[in-house]
Amino acid sequence: MSWNTKYDKIALLAATAAFSMFAGGCASHTVTHTEVKEVVVASSSDVPGVVEYVWEEPMVDVVDVPPGLDPEGHYYRPAHSEVVEIRQGRWNYYKSK
Repeated sequence: MSWNTKYDKIALLAATAAFSMFAGGCASHTVTHTEVKEVVVASSSDVPGVVEYVWEEPMVDVVDVPPGLDPEGHYYRPAHSEVVEIRQGRWNYYKSK
């Protein structure tokens, strides 16, 4: 085995390893997260002075923002989606029927 052939095989092996690491890192991975939302009600049996509350989730909307300069005109902003909070989450009195 000559000197060049041995190091050529090592170089080829290193190039193959580097390419596989690069290709593996560039692959897109889709991950889906599912959240289970529960309404928490602090119930009181017949204890006077105890109030029942229920949690109302915040109201949000997804807005598509077009590409262009930022509002100050300093840098370019690509098109993207933005989550806007319309109303914050809050605790409300639980109104029984």
